[in-house]
Formats: sequence, C-alpha cells, structure tokens
Amino acid sequence: MSGVTVELESDAVPIVRVMGALARRSLRDQALATKVAKLDGVVAVQSATDPQAVSFRFGSGVLRLTRGIAPDADVTITADLDDASAKPKVTGAVRRPQLAMAVGKLLEPTIGSWEAEADAFLTAALAHDECPRPIRLVCTDDERSRQWGGDGEPTVEVHASAAELASCMAGQAVIGERLLEGHLTMIGDLRELSKLTRYNIDHLFGELT
Repeated sequence: MSGVTVELESDAVPIVRVMGALARRSLRDQALATKVAKLDGVVAVQSATDPQAVSFRFGSGVLRLTRGIAPDADVTITADLDDASAKPKVTGAVRRPQLAMAVGKLLEPTIGSWEAEADAFLTAALAHDECPRPIRLVCTDDERSRQWGGDGEPTVEVHASAAELASCMAGQAVIGERLLEGHLTMIGDLRELSKLTRYNIDHLFGELT
C-alpha cells in the first residue's frame, strides 16, 4: 500500500481522470508515496494552450483531484500539457517548494521497457473478448518484435521506436492519435486498431480492468 489515497471528484472530466491515473502510477514508488502522505496544501495545474485545469489537494494521506483552479491554491503551474519538454511557469514554488516538486513527480511516473509495459497493458486488454488478437509490436530501433494473444499472423501490428511503444503501452499516449501524427505505423484493419485504441484510452484513464 502506498499510504496515499487518490480521490477524484464525482463525474470527473477527462483531464482529471488522466492526471489521477498518472498520480496513482507514480505513487507505486514507496519513497514518493511517503513524502506525499506528509504534504498539506493545494496545487493547481493549468494548461497553457486551453482552459483545462486541475487542482491537487493534499492532506491527511489523501490526494483529491478536482477540475479548475482552486481559489486557495498555494502553487500554480502553467504548462503545455501536450509537450512534456516545454518549460512550465510556476508561481508560489518559493513558498511551497515541496508541493510544486511533488506534483511534478506525480505527473511523470517512471515508464518501464516497452516489453514490460506491453506485458502489463496487453495482458489486461486481451482479457476482454473484443480485443483484437494476435497483436504484434515491432521496435524500429533494433527490429525486435514480440506478439501477444496467440500465434499466427497478427490482426494488428504496430511499428515504432522503443520510447514510443513504451509510452503508448504505459497509457501515456493514445495509439490512434500517435498513428495520425506519424509517430508510429500500423499494419492491419483500422477497425481492429480502433478497438485496441479504446482499451489504450481506458488505460490512459486508469480504468482498464
């Protein structure tokens, strides 16, 4: 157990669900969870490119996420939520540095190898009858490949770099969107890719069971 309970507002909007899933994953790190359990305060994270915002309220071992910018926020982080390399603007961090650093760590969970992330994600996805199978992933860095869901010719085959595969399999990127943006290529029926993307989105929201 992490020692921290993550709670989302009722009828949480997508951005709250996504950040909640990231926080839960990050809190698997016991050292981080121990630090977060001791925090008390509020951090607001707002998009630099659109009106989306989420407030993180820490206290008594509970982290509660709600939409919008809380009026009592101790720290406000403004960031391009679609560009992890862009430097965020932070206000209030001088007074509450631990809060600001904690949210930064919560939103950047450690990602394992593409094979490890695929094992976890595809095992859960393939437990559903509608998930396409077999699924083959090919790492374009070294042309290594692995297949899940049976032998034979794959129904869906995805080609991408190790980093891209790991990100998609970890639920930190949407397969369909990355395909349209040209970051990966796919061989197979688009209808089957659509089904796989649906489970990928459930994973993104932390709702794949």
